Amino acid sequence: MVSNVTRPKSPLMAAALAVVPGLGHLYLGEWRKAAGIFGAALLLEGFGFDFDLTWIGAVVGVPMELGGVGLWLYSIFDAYHSARRLRGY
Repeated sequence: MVSNVTRPKSPLMAAALAVVPGLGHLYLGEWRKAAGIFGAALLLEGFGFDFDLTWIGAVVGVPMELGGVGLWLYSIFDAYHSARRLRGY
């Protein structure tokens, strides 16, 4: 017999998976948030790296890459706290 009861998601597993931006949110079933975080991180890191190869890189590229790192860290933090919220902590 198949049960519709799902196991609560682990906050530590969500944080560990969030090392890849958006993956922790996919684990939690937050599809839109996962797509947004992954897309934003991809754009920030991709364009930031491309700008680093030109003279404008110091002005635009480096801050974009730092924004990508900040978003990555936020993704880990938010995946952990979203899992805790879903568990009812």
